[in-house]
Amino acid sequence: MAVGILLAVLSGVMFGVCFTPMRYLTAFAWENTWLAWNLIACLVLSPLIAWLTIPSLFEVLGEIGLMRNQILLGAGLLSGASAILFGLGLARVGTTLANSLCNGVGLIVGSFVPLIARHPEVLEGKIGALMIGGFGLSVAGVAICSWAGSLREQPSEYMDHGDIGDDARRRNAIQGILLSIVAGLLMPLVNHVLAFGDKSMQIAREHGASETFMSFAVYLPFFAATFISTAVYCAWRWQRHGTQRQILNSHVLRLLAVAGLIAALWMAGNVLYGWALPWMQDYGPVLGWPICLVSCCISAALVECAYGDWKG
Repeated sequence: MAVGILLAVLSGVMFGVCFTPMRYLTAFAWENTWLAWNLIACLVLSPLIAWLTIPSLFEVLGEIGLMRNQILLGAGLLSGASAILFGLGLARVGTTLANSLCNGVGLIVGSFVPLIARHPEVLEGKIGALMIGGFGLSVAGVAICSWAGSLREQPSEYMDHGDIGDDARRRNAIQGILLSIVAGLLMPLVNHVLAFGDKSMQIAREHGASETFMSFAVYLPFFAATFISTAVYCAWRWQRHGTQRQILNSHVLRLLAVAGLIAALWMAGNVLYGWALPWMQDYGPVLGWPICLVSCCISAALVECAYGDWKG
C-alpha cells in the first residue's frame, strides 16, 4: 500500500508541473501549443510505450474485443473535450487555479463513482461518514478557490493577454474558473476506464506485460481518441484565427522541444498512476485518485508561488 501511495504522489507531482513550460510559449497561439504536446504524447509516446512493453500488442487488442475498445474510444473523445476545456482554463487563470478547480471537482466524481459501484458497503458506518465529510470539504475547497481566483489582479502568465483593462481581466478569470470546473466533470473518465478496465489490463498481463505498463492496454485507444477531440478543436481554431502559419516560423523547433517536455512529464504521470493502482488492489481507483490530484494541486501551487504569480 505504501508503495502505491508514493507512486500516486509522484504521479500527481508530474501532472502538477508538466504544464509549467507553457509559460515560455506565449508567442504561440494556444491551439498550436496544445496540439503539439498532445500529438507527441498521444500519437508518439503512448503507442511507443505500449509497443515496447506489451508483448503481442495487436493480439491483446484483439482479445480485448471491439465492444471494450469502442467504449475506451468513446470515453477518450469525451476526455479530449475535458483536456481542451482545462487547457483554455489554464491559459486564463494559471496552473494553480486550473488544477485546484478541475481536480477538486474531478476528485469527487472520480472517487465516488468507483466507490459506489464496487464498494457500496464502505459508505455505511464511520469510514463512509469520513469519506463523505472529505468530499464535502472538497466542494468547499473548490468554492474558496473560485472566489480567490476572481479576486486575483495579475493576468495569467500562460498566454499573451495584451494590454487589457481590469474588467476584461476579471472576465478572463471568471471564464477560466468556469472552464476548469466543467473540465473537472469529464476529467475523471481516465480513472473510470482504469477502474472498470481491469479485464483489458488482465489480458495484457497474461501476454507478459508487467504491472507497471499493463495500463497501456487501456491508455492506447483512450489517448488516441483524446487526440482526435483535440485535433478537431485546434483545426477549428486554425480556420478561425489562421494561426497555423505560426508553425512555419523560425521558432518552431522551440515549440516542439517544449511540447515534447510537456508530453514527457504528462506521460510519466500516467505511467506512475497506472503503476500505483495494483499496489492498492481493489481500492486503487478510490484511494489513488484523490492522492494523485491533491499532489498535483500542491505541486502546481508551489511552482507558481516560486515564480511569484501569487505575490501579494
